[in-house]
Amino acid sequence: MALKKHVKDIMIPLEKYAVVSPDAALKEAVACLRTSYCEMETGICAETGPRTVLVVDESGALRGLLDFRTILKVLVPEVAGKFSQKIAALGATIAFAEAGAANLDASREGLRARVVKNAGIKVRDAMLKSVDNIQTDTRLMDALKIIFRKRIVVLPVYDGDRLVGIVRDTDLFLAVADMLRE
Repeated sequence: MALKKHVKDIMIPLEKYAVVSPDAALKEAVACLRTSYCEMETGICAETGPRTVLVVDESGALRGLLDFRTILKVLVPEVAGKFSQKIAALGATIAFAEAGAANLDASREGLRARVVKNAGIKVRDAMLKSVDNIQTDTRLMDALKIIFRKRIVVLPVYDGDRLVGIVRDTDLFLAVADMLRE
């Protein structure tokens, strides 16, 4: 039965996963994640790879991770903030917005400039720092329970105190789906 297997049987080894340094600019993390996520077919992203990038320091220690939502919150902060934060990110004031000013489109033109500016932020300042993890000998059923209880999509995998890979909700889904083929 698939769920009696261990995490080591389905994990993605660290060397095959997207990894960046905490000192890298967010722009580098975006490029790394895009490359690992997109399997290019005829110039179109086939959306097949990881949806997260691990943040690992020079000693190989996991410091955090970045996912699409976290990256987008930093690059385009107006999507996640309160009304006043959204307006400020657009370069306007609340009074300006409440007045229904027609020039709001002009402030939106600065989106690209804001994204480029925010892409210079260091990964360590944007990453999710609290990351649950599991050991290579963890049973898949236990990994599945953790993912559901914690409402997360990835679990870093350790062999003792050494980071060796990652298991994703998609890997666990495929293990369960394989039960239908047995």
